[in-house]
Amino acid sequence: MPNAIDAFRAQREAAEAVYERLQEISAVLAAVRTQVDAVAGNAELRALLQREEAWLAEASRTVSEVRARREHERRRFWPSVVWRWALALMFALVAVWIAGAGYAYVAKPHEDELRELRARAAFVESIEDRVITMTPAERRKFEELFPHHTAK
Repeated sequence: MPNAIDAFRAQREAAEAVYERLQEISAVLAAVRTQVDAVAGNAELRALLQREEAWLAEASRTVSEVRARREHERRRFWPSVVWRWALALMFALVAVWIAGAGYAYVAKPHEDELRELRARAAFVESIEDRVITMTPAERRKFEELFPHHTAK
């Protein structure tokens, strides 16, 4: 069984090992601190960091502008689409109306002419029917009145 003195010696050796290790870590930290201070004190590095910071600020501003423009475009998209379709619809309706009016204008004289020709044809048919149903005496009388209209 170990006695108290052996335990005390073991604790003292462990404490000395921890102290030595702390001294080593402290030396490494001091070296790192001097290197960090040297890097932080470098004017070129500071200027580079400031330029990068300015670029980041400019990029952030540009992204904000682009985002605002896209939002503006998004708000204006549907009204412009509706306006374009309404304009196209109005154009189509006006074109159809003009085409219909043009057709009516062009077809009107032909309609009147056809109506007149149909009336004449009906009149001629009624004369033909009357001539066909004439008695021989009426036929002679007709030929005397209209000698050039009879068939020979």
